[in-house]
Amino acid sequence: MEEWLPLAKAETEGNLKEPEQTSTVPEVGKTIVLLRRLSADEKVQQEAWYREKQLHDEASALGYARRKGEFNMLIKLVKKGVVSEERGAEEAGMTLAEFKEFMESFSQNV
Repeated sequence: MEEWLPLAKAETEGNLKEPEQTSTVPEVGKTIVLLRRLSADEKVQQEAWYREKQLHDEASALGYARRKGEFNMLIKLVKKGVVSEERGAEEAGMTLAEFKEFMESFSQNV
């Protein structure tokens, strides 16, 4: 288990050299090769960037809704597809079924 720790902490290519050279666990070396292959793949990099942007946008939108304390903002974010229903329910402190019911009643009252 200790041989995986330097790999988990690695932030740069240079941080991978030491575990690659000193590890006696074959899977550590295989993982480093895979990390290098994925890092070199532009499509994987682009997908990672978009995923990170999506997570950032979601966190920003949820933070805004939370600060304002407005369920209607949360519901709008869910309806626009910015936030999933599951995440909306979690943020509202409801079960998924309760949140869906709340969204339906909210839509009827607007």
